[in-house]
Amino acid sequence: PEEEEEKEEEAPAESKGVSGTELAEALNTESEQPLHVFRNDNPEIISMNVEFSGFCPVTVTERDALLLPADPTNGNVLFKGKLYGFVSMEALLNFLKDPARYLEGVLNQARKAPELINLLSLEQHFPHNVLRKFLANLGAEQTLGMGQMAEAECQTPTHFVEKHIDPKYDFNEWSLRRKAIQLANLHTKVTHSAQTVHSHFRRENETQVYLPKQGVTQTATERGTRPVQHLRYVSGLRGHPDQEMAVVQVDLDLQ
Repeated sequence: PEEEEEKEEEAPAESKGVSGTELAEALNTESEQPLHVFRNDNPEIISMNVEFSGFCPVTVTERDALLLPADPTNGNVLFKGKLYGFVSMEALLNFLKDPARYLEGVLNQARKAPELINLLSLEQHFPHNVLRKFLANLGAEQTLGMGQMAEAECQTPTHFVEKHIDPKYDFNEWSLRRKAIQLANLHTKVTHSAQTVHSHFRRENETQVYLPKQGVTQTATERGTRPVQHLRYVSGLRGHPDQEMAVVQVDLDLQ
């Protein structure tokens, strides 16, 4: 019995051609029966694209979102009108046993790792992720109701022509009125000037001179002179009747 089961499992790899009735039933989106097919032997599916961008759904589900490209020599599985590829014949046979399990497993892995949504082309299952539409500019504003965004740039000259700039230009109405009133007041003003004798030929002058340098000389000999001091005193100022007032001159020679 074990040998018979192995032969039955290897049978799909040997039978490359399928009947038109089986192929038409597998192309129906409501069909629940998967079909092992080869694209080169069936012209009806030769132009169909492989789902999940050509990656194997079995390895994505069972090997923690591992992305391995499908091997076209193993054939494909047609299920509900979509074509799936697999990395090995063992993965293909596992998918034939329970395709819904692996398809749901791919979606669960995409929920855990959102970067798989665009890698595996799962936009129809995740409509809010429109990264591919934004990159391709294919109307993402219709999906989210957002306005279209575009890059724009403008260039200004580095140096403006200064001769065309009026520094006194003013657009403020009240500022222009104030200037008009000032000009009107100038007509009523008179400037008077007079020149006097004191202001004639008067001007401010400035002169720059070089100050003399200070010079000091030091010698080894010190000399000095002290003159005689002449002092005068008045005596007899106490008012004694027997004493007369007299002037006393004293010469002090302290050398």
